[in-house]
Amino acid sequence: MAAVEQRYARALADLVAKGDMEAEPMRADLAKLAALVSASQPLRAVLASPAVPWERKKKLLDVLAQKLKLARLTRNFLLVTAQRDRISYVPGIEKAFEQLLLDQQGIVTADVTSARSLSEAERAALEKELEKHLGRKLRARYRTDPELVGGFRAQVGDQVYDGSIRGRLARLRQALLSA
Repeated sequence: MAAVEQRYARALADLVAKGDMEAEPMRADLAKLAALVSASQPLRAVLASPAVPWERKKKLLDVLAQKLKLARLTRNFLLVTAQRDRISYVPGIEKAFEQLLLDQQGIVTADVTSARSLSEAERAALEKELEKHLGRKLRARYRTDPELVGGFRAQVGDQVYDGSIRGRLARLRQALLSA
């Protein structure tokens, strides 16, 4: 994550911590903004263009803020990022903000990949075991990858927990080659 994204996310988290805005509305507003910025190349082009005067850009952003029903602080954030040519960072800022909120709540995010879709009971058991191992609350995102053959692979930050058959076979192969 870029330092710029971290800096802006920290500023927004500070506003939430001070009580200027609730976390959930800010999170929802940022998600809307990030989706808009990611999806609209013409918007990014207009805002980045030195040929378009700031006053016209500001009017456009005000209209967008009204249509998206953004809170006053989020609208101001949008204007500041646009004025400082940082609008393209909004999706990354949204992710960094989300991570800061999770960190404040003591929650870690795990990206779990399994060979097949896991049932709710399997997901609950896996999450319970990972929470026990990590000593923290867990929020998991799931996806499937048939190349794992069986089992699962969980990534929490830089740490990877590989309980897949593919991973076990790779470790067995390495052990046999090094022996």
